[in-house]
Amino acid sequence: MSRKKNIDLEQTRLNILKVGLSLLEQKGFNATGIQEITTIARIPKGSFYNYFASKEEFCVEIIQFYTKTRIEEWENLLEAEDKGDPYLALHAAFIELAIGYECADPKKGCLLGNLAGEISEVSEDCRMALQDAIGKFKKILELRLLWGQQHSKVRIDLSAPRLADLVWDVWQGSLLRMKIEKSAEPVRNTLETLFEKILLP
Repeated sequence: MSRKKNIDLEQTRLNILKVGLSLLEQKGFNATGIQEITTIARIPKGSFYNYFASKEEFCVEIIQFYTKTRIEEWENLLEAEDKGDPYLALHAAFIELAIGYECADPKKGCLLGNLAGEISEVSEDCRMALQDAIGKFKKILELRLLWGQQHSKVRIDLSAPRLADLVWDVWQGSLLRMKIEKSAEPVRNTLETLFEKILLP
């Protein structure tokens, strides 16, 4: 197969993933059909199975694609906000994320949280992909919180992994409330409570 053919296949595959991600964020897994994906991606329906064996496998790859993309965004944001204090950079990055949610559609929420409630009970492969994705995000939190503990900026009565679990769970809860209330206020309030009260020594 020629190099150009390989590039064309990869570009088509990437386009299908981007279309699928957008639809899953808007409608969820069950309400998104393969026909709709292929129509928007401008490929024949049968061609979908040249790239993905099933809708379930497609969802696993969407989770992995979403995670890779969002982690790159997180790391770029953290680097931009880092002025020699990784913990404060984490707080500032979360504030930027909250602003992004305010500017976007609050009903979208977080894809990982949305899918966890929709398909983790019916697809073991998707559940494991979600678990792996969440673990990667929590590792970023853990390292920043550990730095904060070592520099007397974060409480030390709970381990950094425990605090990372707390931050992630509370953050996801605030995103769920944001969807229900169609407002970013729960997210703003959560960040204020976390970083200005709960996490402090």
